[in-house]
Amino acid sequence: MVADIGTGDGRAALARARTEPGSLVLGVDAATTAMAEASGRAARRGPANAIFLAAGAETLADTPLAGQMDLVTVAFPWGSLLRGVLGLDACALAGIAALPARGGRIEVLASVMPADRIEGISSLDASWEPVICDAWATAGIDLVSMRRATSGEVAASRSSWARRLGAAGGARSVWRLELCRP
Repeated sequence: MVADIGTGDGRAALARARTEPGSLVLGVDAATTAMAEASGRAARRGPANAIFLAAGAETLADTPLAGQMDLVTVAFPWGSLLRGVLGLDACALAGIAALPARGGRIEVLASVMPADRIEGISSLDASWEPVICDAWATAGIDLVSMRRATSGEVAASRSSWARRLGAAGGARSVWRLELCRP
């Protein structure tokens, strides 16, 4: 099972479901209007292995999904979800951290710019690794690596934001976090 947290318009979740027909792909986002079209497409034309859930990351620890996911993806989060993956919002981080099964992975593509208005951080860089590592460790998740994402990884996310970043000439620095539940 795969969960795409902050799925937005759901395109990445639908694309993953099409390319991985043996996986159940769950798109999760607090903004129901963003997912409505993708959810409707999935219901009408498939793929049958994609479903959508309207929920904030903060609520996920208290659902039957906790401990069930082989892979959790978070691509280009913003707001509380971005603060969560950076270790600055304990509730959002706890919701995401609750999802992977033992041995399950979390993959994050994150970027921070001043316009994101994340207090105390105007851009993401390697100096944030200890903060992020400690925050996830508190939730029982190991940070395996934190590095700049390649343009291929950004494009492979199938995210609408990835397309926008590509059109902007890659002006934003994107970081890839790989985490796992031991």
